[in-house]
Amino acid sequence: MSTGKAQPEVMPFLRFRLDSCVCLENGLSSAEVIDAPTPLVLRLDVGFDGTLRALLKGQHFTVFHHTERVEDGARKTLPGGSFIVPGPATADHITVVSPSITTGATGSGSDLEIAPGFDAGTFRILTHIHAEDPDIKPIVSAFHDGLVIEVT
Repeated sequence: MSTGKAQPEVMPFLRFRLDSCVCLENGLSSAEVIDAPTPLVLRLDVGFDGTLRALLKGQHFTVFHHTERVEDGARKTLPGGSFIVPGPATADHITVVSPSITTGATGSGSDLEIAPGFDAGTFRILTHIHAEDPDIKPIVSAFHDGLVIEVT
């Protein structure tokens, strides 16, 4: 499990972390190989550290998952959920779970659909998080580019 990249990184004042992005088959167990048509969710673990993290309390962040099908380069953007930064005492660990993501065979119309002519599909997932507040957006953001899922 790899961590993402986030900013700012100015400890001891403020640090935004994207600790992990994992795929949960049926929303329960971690998996990277999914038997279609099993649904999945993507779970992010993020957090804020530092003496100034209280300044972000109440800020709203949105998550997007950009998928790329390796076989033919087809791309989609899927909603990843959102979160509001809680008070400093609990801002060090926030879990964000995406809505259910469907998987399926060619022509199924699924979110992660196997490409025509292939028995399986491999999907690279690039996740990004950004603030809704235009003043916060250029300062506090994160991405994760380490998740690959195979749909069989």
